[in-house]
Amino acid sequence: MHNHPILVLGGGQLGLMMAEAAIHLGVVVDRLDTANDKLMPGTSNLRVDTTLDFLVDRYAVITAEMEHLPDSGLVNGLRLSERWMNGSAFDILPGRNQQKRLLDEIGVHNAPWKMLHAQDDMLSAHDSLGETLVVKTTRGGYDGKGQWVVSRGDDQDIPASAFGELIAEQKVSFSREVSLVGARSEDGQTLFYPLAENHHHNGILRFSIAPAMGVGKLGDSANFANLANLQSEAERMLTKIMTKLNYVGVMAMECFEVDGELMVNELALRVHNSGHWSQTGSCVSQFNLHIRALSGVRFPQEPVYQPTLMINLIGCEYHPRWHQIDGVHCYWYGKERRAHRKLGHINMTGSTSFEIQQKADALRPLLDAEHQSMLDKALALINSH
Repeated sequence: MHNHPILVLGGGQLGLMMAEAAIHLGVVVDRLDTANDKLMPGTSNLRVDTTLDFLVDRYAVITAEMEHLPDSGLVNGLRLSERWMNGSAFDILPGRNQQKRLLDEIGVHNAPWKMLHAQDDMLSAHDSLGETLVVKTTRGGYDGKGQWVVSRGDDQDIPASAFGELIAEQKVSFSREVSLVGARSEDGQTLFYPLAENHHHNGILRFSIAPAMGVGKLGDSANFANLANLQSEAERMLTKIMTKLNYVGVMAMECFEVDGELMVNELALRVHNSGHWSQTGSCVSQFNLHIRALSGVRFPQEPVYQPTLMINLIGCEYHPRWHQIDGVHCYWYGKERRAHRKLGHINMTGSTSFEIQQKADALRPLLDAEHQSMLDKALALINSH
């Protein structure tokens, strides 16, 4: 299958970075802007007319950069074709209720939950799950959208029309959020990155630190044991999920750490924001790894990783001098600027925390106050271990 073209459903930055990574493997990746059914060749923003027959004939593999695909004739036709990868996963996991049922079925730890068919179900949900609930739409919603934290008797912010398409989860008291990005090949080979520690603000991922840090001072034997146990637990959980779905490609698993154990929050059927650190912190990025899996190219046997801080650029102005700082790697997506929108990210990689600190010090004057605050929080966390 190697060298055969791949089509990505979606015209956003994830597919763009897949197309760039595929070049190194001699693989052509084009994208389909599902908002208007236009084909986008390679990393171009050019949009051209296309047909279902042309796409099915040209592409050996069809994948996606997003779980929630539009209900259009062209997209539905592609999903019915034999080129469409991971059909069962895309049928099950985008629905939060279906995702939770799958996790329960295969014994992967996740927050207790109930379906909310009607507003009256809120009372029984509180009775069984607790005084404070996290209510989520079963489909859609990202970066904090489509979610509510609800105390007993305080659900007026939830639209009445949403009931029937909502789940309620027990609000979990967790020490931190981590994610595991891994990949599975068609013959069952797996490769996992080190866990990343993620920090959100207003529901949006603001920065990731990889590898995630353990509990205790850096260098303590307990610190390494803690990390090793969490890593093994996460790999076991994600392997079970990918094997059950016969999944091929990269998948991300977001987790809460609760009393030294992991609880799955959500799954992503694609390369993931919390894996962007791998573009500079690994010898093989998550985008390259996804294309390897889909193309039948073997995974690296012993990948090399370096500590990396990834900062998301949210709703800010572009600064060309970001690219001029030694060791600071900026990825700008070329999207229209809007508040709260992910417009790019910056990676800072170093063999020590001191090296990352030096790069951050050079970057700080070129950031606005909000991003400076996020950078300082990340560095304080790194320096506390």
